[in-house]
Amino acid sequence: MRPRQIAGLALALFGMFVLSLPVACRQTKTHARAPEVDSKNLKQTIVVATLDCPLPEHKNAIWCSTFQMAWDELKQDIIGEPIQIPEAQELADRLNRSQFPIASIEEKSYYVAAGFVKNGIVKQVRKEMARRFPSEPVPSFDDIYSTRSDTIVAYAYLNVDVGFQFPYWACPNAFEFQDSVGTHASVTAFSAASSPGAWGYEQMRGQVDILNYEEGQSADATQFAVDLSKGTQPYQVILARMPHHSTFDGAAKALRQKIDEFKADPDYEVLRKLRSIDTLIVPDVACKLMHRFNEMLDKDLGNAKWPNYFISEAMQRIDFTLSRTGVVLKSEALVRPATRGGPPREQKPRHFDFNRPFLICVQKREPNATPFFLMWVDNAELMKPFAARGQGS
Repeated sequence: MRPRQIAGLALALFGMFVLSLPVACRQTKTHARAPEVDSKNLKQTIVVATLDCPLPEHKNAIWCSTFQMAWDELKQDIIGEPIQIPEAQELADRLNRSQFPIASIEEKSYYVAAGFVKNGIVKQVRKEMARRFPSEPVPSFDDIYSTRSDTIVAYAYLNVDVGFQFPYWACPNAFEFQDSVGTHASVTAFSAASSPGAWGYEQMRGQVDILNYEEGQSADATQFAVDLSKGTQPYQVILARMPHHSTFDGAAKALRQKIDEFKADPDYEVLRKLRSIDTLIVPDVACKLMHRFNEMLDKDLGNAKWPNYFISEAMQRIDFTLSRTGVVLKSEALVRPATRGGPPREQKPRHFDFNRPFLICVQKREPNATPFFLMWVDNAELMKPFAARGQGS
């Protein structure tokens, strides 16, 4: 390693998402939170830094805004210009041009700061995190932050809890998920399936807002998108079964276009409702991971005003859960022919079963919102295997 005259540059990034329901309900089934894993130990999942990073086929992919938020703070408040990392310039350029619109998150949901250790940034972060998120552990920093006073820290944190208005029912049987290469996995899931007249039946199904539905030539080819609880504020959770896209940016734009086209259907007000003959089944998804952007680590800054600085840390934590009660996050051109509500169209069942790869999008509930969390669920690596009663939890 080359000798350094000045302490390194540290990017500390944490993202956490949680979905929960604020009221007690029947048919409760508690799922243990996923243990934290290092992303390098995941075989079928990647983490990307920006919305325009390539998404490989046949893998889960996750993007959370916290890394971009910390980068933006560092670029604007400390470096004062686009950050140059000659040995990792492609990724640096993506981050430099991909500024996240901070208004897309409520102020109460995030914290972001950047500064020098010698000026008290570590103490500031710990103090503000304890004040703003008293129920969460205060961030810990290792000894390097007390021995290298010229170190710069850029830190971002996100804590979003979107509790569904009414909890879904835990599926008593295994749900079969088929990934993009045809592999089947029996996993846990939740659904809106229960008997009419059962407790919460009407409320549970009434909270679903169908955002898009395009019937394909087969059930596997059918595309659809749903808002799992249309009354949640200020955020919404959208799931979309759609084709794989090469970037998250492309997927999010395609989703918005499909939603807009569906609204133009003359039968939109009828089609947006989950009827008693329709089904909705969603696999539980959970991940708690730590990811390092290794392509940046130990790389020198190329900015002329910052000689001898290098990236000593560039990491992100993401804690995300999608379950029957909601989402928790700590650390998303064929127009369907329109017909006017005839009986065949009204009575044909629709199956909103997320048993194939799909997109998870969490964003502010407002027009043209920029997502702050996107996940392409390609396979079952981040799902919970189903265990029959008596064979484990």
